[in-house]
Amino acid sequence: MAVVTVGDKVYEVEIADTEDLREHGLQGVDRLAPDKGMLFIFDEEDEQSFWMHNTLINLDIVFINDELEVVKVVTATANTEDAHTCDDCMYVLEVNEGSGIKVGDEVDFNDIVEDDDEESETVMSVLDEDGNSQMDLKGGERIFSRKNTRVLVKFAKRAWKTKNETDYKVLGRKLFKFLRVQDEKEDDYVDLPTK
Repeated sequence: MAVVTVGDKVYEVEIADTEDLREHGLQGVDRLAPDKGMLFIFDEEDEQSFWMHNTLINLDIVFINDELEVVKVVTATANTEDAHTCDDCMYVLEVNEGSGIKVGDEVDFNDIVEDDDEESETVMSVLDEDGNSQMDLKGGERIFSRKNTRVLVKFAKRAWKTKNETDYKVLGRKLFKFLRVQDEKEDDYVDLPTK
C-alpha cells in the first residue's frame, strides 16, 4: 500500500504499474473502504481508456497528468463496458464513487513515483548571514512554499517538454518573482543545535 493525496483527501492505494496489474485493476472487488483505492501508473503521458468489465462496484475514475493535476473525473457504473477515455494522462486513480475529487485538484504521491533523474542527487546548501553552510538539502526539502514549488515544477516541465524559449522565459520570470518575495522577507536564520 502507498499513500496518495488529492486536494484535502488522503487514500491508501494499491499500485498497478505493470500491464497485468493494470489490466486486472479492481475487477472482482465487491467492497472498497472510503479511504482506499488503486493507482495506475503508465510509462508516459498518453491517451488512457478504462472500462468496468467484471468490476462489481461503482467507481470514480480520476485521470491525472504528468504535472500531478486532475484533468478529468468520471463516475463509472459497475459491470459496464463503456470506455472512459482521457488524452494526455500519466496516472489514473480509482476510488469509490462520490469522492468529491474535481478537475484542477493537485495530487501528491508521497514518493510513490521515483525520479530517476541524476539531478535528484544535487545538494543545495542553506547559508547563514556570514555565508557559511548551515545545512545541506539533498532532496525532498523546499525553500519555496508547496504552492510555489508546484507552480515552478509545472512551468519547468512545460519548458523541458517544448524546448520553447518563451516557456523558459516564463519559468525564469516565475522563479525570480518567487526569489524576490523570499529576498524581501525579513531575515530569519535558524540556529542549528551544536553537538
